[in-house]
Amino acid sequence: MARRYLGKRPFDLSARVPMQLGRESISSSTVAVSELIKNGYDADAESVHVEFFLRESPAISTLVIRDDGNGMDAETIYEHWLKIGTDYKNGVEFSLNKKRILTGAKGLGRLGLDRLSKKVVLYTKKKGSSSVIQLIVDWRKYEGTNTSISSIQHDIYEQDLPLSSKYGNIFSSVDDSGTYMVLIGLKDNWCSDFIEDLKQELRLLISPYRSANDFSITIHRVINNIAFPAEVVDTQELLKAASWEVKAVVDYNNKVKLSFKNNSTGELIEQIPTPWKNWISKQGDKPLFGPLKFEFHYMVRKKEFLSKVDMSAINWSRFMELNRGVRIYRDDFRVRPYGEPTGKGDWLDLGYRKSSSPGGIKQGGFRIAPNQIIGAVSISKTTNSILNDQANREGIVENEAYLQLRTFILKIISSFEVLATKDARADEYTDLAAELERIIKEKDSELKGAIDEIKTFSKKTKRKGKKIPPAQILNQKLRELERAKISHQKALDDYCLHLEKERKKLEGEKDTLSNLASLGVLTVSFGHEIRTHSALALTNSKTLKSLIKRAQVAGETIDYDQLISVTDLMITGAQYVDTFSKLAINNIKPDKRTRSKVNVPKIFKYVCGMMSATFSKMGIQCDIEFLKIAEEDFNVRSFEIDWESIAINLITNATWALEDTQKDERKIKIVFERVGGTRLRLAFMDSGCGLETGQENTIFLPMHSRKIDRKGNSIGTGMGLSIIKNQVEEHMPSGTITAQQYSDLGGAGFYIEVLQDK
Repeated sequence: MARRYLGKRPFDLSARVPMQLGRESISSSTVAVSELIKNGYDADAESVHVEFFLRESPAISTLVIRDDGNGMDAETIYEHWLKIGTDYKNGVEFSLNKKRILTGAKGLGRLGLDRLSKKVVLYTKKKGSSSVIQLIVDWRKYEGTNTSISSIQHDIYEQDLPLSSKYGNIFSSVDDSGTYMVLIGLKDNWCSDFIEDLKQELRLLISPYRSANDFSITIHRVINNIAFPAEVVDTQELLKAASWEVKAVVDYNNKVKLSFKNNSTGELIEQIPTPWKNWISKQGDKPLFGPLKFEFHYMVRKKEFLSKVDMSAINWSRFMELNRGVRIYRDDFRVRPYGEPTGKGDWLDLGYRKSSSPGGIKQGGFRIAPNQIIGAVSISKTTNSILNDQANREGIVENEAYLQLRTFILKIISSFEVLATKDARADEYTDLAAELERIIKEKDSELKGAIDEIKTFSKKTKRKGKKIPPAQILNQKLRELERAKISHQKALDDYCLHLEKERKKLEGEKDTLSNLASLGVLTVSFGHEIRTHSALALTNSKTLKSLIKRAQVAGETIDYDQLISVTDLMITGAQYVDTFSKLAINNIKPDKRTRSKVNVPKIFKYVCGMMSATFSKMGIQCDIEFLKIAEEDFNVRSFEIDWESIAINLITNATWALEDTQKDERKIKIVFERVGGTRLRLAFMDSGCGLETGQENTIFLPMHSRKIDRKGNSIGTGMGLSIIKNQVEEHMPSGTITAQQYSDLGGAGFYIEVLQDK
């Protein structure tokens, strides 16, 4: 079977294929304009102007799109612009000069010109060039069904400076650069509504922080030779859709000023300028990073807010996807990658924080999500010189100043989360049992009223005729209704009783879990000591065995003093472990969860005794005093397990607060006092770092912890003081607890007041 070679031929494309490709990949004319503007953004343009010259018919209307980007030379036109689907941007992440993340990669954006007009005249110039490249593309050439794409040619010219047209100046000097496109014979009727849709599309490309913006879009309209005012595409108004607006300033005097504005209620909460050392714990007397400003908006999609800015839910999602996160601007220029939607852009780990605590705003431990925040940190090269760039220009050097900046930003966000949760919960505290009782009484009253009306009607009917059968029927139904009411009331009473039992059961379980949480805190605190003492007991038991064995084998005389010394060390280690074990096991015994007359000083002395090794190691002096009351009289009707939890949490918090205090100044003072009559007060004070400004109330909120690592991430459970507050206020007679930023010892002070049990 013979075969004959006919030659080689490549695939060819019909001229219509690229046009169909462009029309399918670009959904609308507004998107087509947006894609062309993105090309200007990728070319490092700072401003793009969209100029409509409109007449009665779109066919004789013109659109000019011009930018001041890098421009192109003839080779770029040949090798890239005229190549459809070029890989010019493929594998390149950043723009040439401004290092912007490139928005385009497929090389199809220019095909949107076919959707917009019949013909385009493109002028482009690179900085330093003395000539302008002109390209003319007539899209009508591609409409022939049998035409091959490679057979269609476009005219390219080189023109001298200066260059202008009837639509205005194009390029005038050697220093000019950019691209100037004239779209002739528009295919759409660009009416006012259509241009408004375009503005909505273009708003997605602009950062909402004007002072930190290096890219602007301006729309011009000339209709039938009448020029209208230019419109700058602005996203500042989109910030009106924010639920909350937060601003923070660190000034030149090392003071922090905060403001929180609730846009739903109009309420403005301001914090007076506070010295840095009082505002944040364990971060020195002044910030390492220098003075700066931080602003962010909490953006959640709510219908009432979207209507304010005339934005659809879809466009809102797209806008947030492009602008979400907290960005850093140095002298109004973006510092990347901070705030980018992917990769290292989430430099605050907001996504991780949210996934670790996914509850809603009304729940404890609310965390803001990355797609709910738009923020900007404004720094300067002169005042924040320590925040310098890495050698590879991939962000700021992660030195101590950077880590402290991160800690500062996270504390602002955390403060907002606490405030927002408090606001959202403002009218949420409803006693469900009381509410149910109210509803039942209300409905019961309505039922009683209905019965009374029926009785009245029945009596009136009887007066008119004593032997009317319907009245007898009505009386019979009335008695049935009253019996039903009694049965209904009994069922409701049984239901309420069942609810009350369930409530008490859940409260008991909650209290047990709270105490187990305190036990967990104690376990963490004692973990190292337990390991040390168990190792001590183990080592000395081996030593004891070795001494006895040596005496037995060698026939040496036993040194009894040495044996006693080694045994004492074993006993000390074993006793420490045994004491902790007893506390842990006894902590959850049923009798600990029964109210009784509890001597509070005895419990504090017991826990302090357990902590004696820690106190000795850290150099902490712990003093207990009594004012106007004897030790044996400081008794409270309460759960013993609650006081153990209180002592554990207060002492472990104090040891943390004392870590940065000089060793010879580390003190804890516990004062038991009679305030008056049967009113007692326990004051717990330390000489540590004290509370941060404004924490006197927030410190008791669940999931709120002061303990952070050097990056600003929370490392505490945030449950200890919340548990204490619950135990004092819910379990003890007239119990209250308050906190003081600085006590008489210089550190934080906690004050518990209760009634004495005689």
